[in-house]
Amino acid sequence: MISIRTLAASLGLLVLLGGAAGAADDAGVDAPTILITGANRGIGLEFVRQSAERGWQVIATARKPAEAAELQALAAGNPRIVIEPLDVTDFDQIDALAAKYRDRPIDVLLNNAGISGSMQDQMFGRHSDWAMFERILRTNTIAPLKMAEAFLPHLLASGQKKLVNVSSSEGSIG
Repeated sequence: MISIRTLAASLGLLVLLGGAAGAADDAGVDAPTILITGANRGIGLEFVRQSAERGWQVIATARKPAEAAELQALAAGNPRIVIEPLDVTDFDQIDALAAKYRDRPIDVLLNNAGISGSMQDQMFGRHSDWAMFERILRTNTIAPLKMAEAFLPHLLASGQKKLVNVSSSEGSIG
């Protein structure tokens, strides 16, 4: 039975990447590149899996890659996948990653990283946890803007120039 996560990622990637693999050779030298934030679990991990299966070069990011066992296993079996540590709320880390890939076009920037607190943490007029609310806002709303800014030159240098922000109710306020 196919999971909702797999189905959602499949449909999203079909629209985003198209049906063709896109790889020029087995080494993936001329393959398009996708950078995925929040790649350690859930739909982000599925985006990594399916992008690599389609022949794309994948830059998969996670706050704590050493704790991302499934992502590590996936990368160990596929040379198209590179894992990079990235906390999207740390703008210095974002800038450093953009500098590391300065000369590499990024065809698709997929901002998928996101967090949520409890509904209680997000309710106004009650016991509001402002530190948590700020962390949620910085991760889900501000970080994708910073990623877009930092990687804009990479996107402009690519053939596809796609910027995608994945969200759910966790990315909403109210």
